[in-house]
Amino acid sequence: MQASSRPLPDTFKKFAAQALYFSVIPFFFLIFAALYKPFNMDTTLNVPKASFAFNIAIIMCIILLVLLTSRMILYFTRIIRHISMNWYRVWCIGEIVVCAFFVALYMTLIGNYNLTYLDVLVDSAAYLFLVLMFPYVFLDLALNLTAAKNASVADVQDNKLHFYDNRHALKFVVGAEHVLFIKADENYITIHYNEGDKRKTYDMRCSMKSIESVCEENGILRCHRSYFINPSHVKALRKDKENAIVAELDTADDTLIPVSKRYYDALVQTL
Repeated sequence: MQASSRPLPDTFKKFAAQALYFSVIPFFFLIFAALYKPFNMDTTLNVPKASFAFNIAIIMCIILLVLLTSRMILYFTRIIRHISMNWYRVWCIGEIVVCAFFVALYMTLIGNYNLTYLDVLVDSAAYLFLVLMFPYVFLDLALNLTAAKNASVADVQDNKLHFYDNRHALKFVVGAEHVLFIKADENYITIHYNEGDKRKTYDMRCSMKSIESVCEENGILRCHRSYFINPSHVKALRKDKENAIVAELDTADDTLIPVSKRYYDALVQTL
């Protein structure tokens, strides 16, 4: 698989990871700027209207608000579940650019520069990128190392899915490699799996949302609002007679599972 289409590791998708970004990066900027005063920042920001310390605190707050908003959008709209590693890094660069827009606006308002807003914006973007690239790269490496460590542990351990009902009672345990697909029907799900040479099903009362994390952690991906599918059992992706995308499984009856456009790209990346 090409690096450009490498799926984003699960460690990046957790809320704790988002919290690291909007907590570590702004405070890194504050400490780094206060200690080292890069790019003659103390001269630039020590204007009559406010002190250097006050201004870098305001810029830190701007970075904090931008990252907090960005990370909440990324997490709660589930965008992060469907993007590749490269697109995630593009998002990170976008965060720095947005920070630069607001920082440049603030510096233009407080400063007595003989520069246009565009000139201040270019300088702000360059300065912020050169400073913030350090915590961004550090977090990227740390989360990737954690993902690699988790993957190696998962390879050693018996890879099983534990399904709990709406009352949080353990109802069913099955090896991830045996799961074919999971279908939702109102308040119930049906797990289709192999046991030896036999194909079996198990019904239980719970929602698709409640099993989403355990499925994705074990490689069972959502392909439709009512279906999860095991990519290792997908024989082909094609269009049916009604021109809808379906996944053909490697079962005796060539079971067809619907695939919606929303989840198509993420599924293709794993095949």
